[in-house]
Parts: sequence; structure tokens; C-alpha cells
Amino acid sequence: MSFLADQMINTLSNKVLRLEKANSDRDYSGGGWYEEIKYAIFLYADFSAVYIKESFRSASSGGLYIPNQSSQKDIGKWNVCEEYGKIYLEVIFDDNSSQKLETQNFGPGLQKLGDHVWNRYIIG
Repeated sequence: MSFLADQMINTLSNKVLRLEKANSDRDYSGGGWYEEIKYAIFLYADFSAVYIKESFRSASSGGLYIPNQSSQKDIGKWNVCEEYGKIYLEVIFDDNSSQKLETQNFGPGLQKLGDHVWNRYIIG
């Protein structure tokens, strides 16, 4: 394993990465929709991983309000690899699906995964 991959393992070990997104569209009549999605990836020191996605969506129109909330949890293993000078976080889930994203340390508390910057926290 390369020095860069080892360094990234030390950066990510026992950390949780979090990303939140919110979108809305309100019109002047009081109708519209709202969507909030929260992602969390727990990367434990024993290389186990937990991925959680929580979403809340609502739509309203003419006095009618329809909320919808959902949650998804997947468990697996994680590791870091280097290919052609780039570092990747790879998570392989128990159902044999996997996700491999280029990653970079963006400084204290920030981690780039793919095209998004996530917040990085110590698992407490």
C-alpha cells in the first residue's frame, strides 16, 4: 500500500462523513415542494462501514400538505486504494454492491468524495 493511501486511511479511520442537501420550490399561492436529504458514512477503525440516507419530502397546494419521510441503512466494509496517483474510498456493502469515489482531504473537517465536499467528524 502506498504512503498516500496509508495517510488517507489514518485520516478516515473512526470518522463519520456527512452531507446535507435541501431544495424547494414555493409559489405565490402557497403551494410548492420541499426536499431534504442527509447522508452519513461511518468509517470505523476495524474497516467496517455504515451508510445512512435519510430523506424528507413534502408537497403542498390549495391547503393540502403531503409529507413523506424515508430512511435507508446499509452495512459493509471500507478501504482506500490508489490508482494512477489518485486516492479512492471504496465501500463494499453486505449485498455485494459497492461504491468507489475519488477522495481528497480538504483540510480540518472537510473531505471531498466524488464531486461533493462532505463534513468529516470523529465518531464519538
